[in-house]
Amino acid sequence: MKLTLGQAAKTAKRSKGTLSKALNSGGISAEKDDKGRWQIDPSELSRWMSANPFSNSLENRSGTPEETHENSALGVEVKMLRERIDAMTVERDRERGQLVDQIEDLRARLDGAESERVRLNALLTNQREKSETQIKRGFWGRLLN
Repeated sequence: MKLTLGQAAKTAKRSKGTLSKALNSGGISAEKDDKGRWQIDPSELSRWMSANPFSNSLENRSGTPEETHENSALGVEVKMLRERIDAMTVERDRERGQLVDQIEDLRARLDGAESERVRLNALLTNQREKSETQIKRGFWGRLLN
């Protein structure tokens, strides 16, 4: 499948103008379709790319970008952002631990309140039974006491 000028430029990581100059000068062989657009064979683009390596003034001999002021400023910013993320992670973990402790305390209080409610309910039930038995004594029982 052949590439358009835009697709070839993206593939080669070059501008359309650079490829257009190479097409017009004969550096790259290609055909035009019926609408007048360039149709470039990928193998022809690869051949041209190997013959015309990408020249970047920021590349040193090993092919890696040199340390520029902009790169060092970005590196410092990245380092600061990573430190900030680490600090926020530590703070989040600390807060999570506090919340877990608070939840455990509230559960213990709830369990204690539930057992206290059951105990008080049992006391109230027992008092009702005692008062009912005293009220149900008959006439002779009240008279003799």
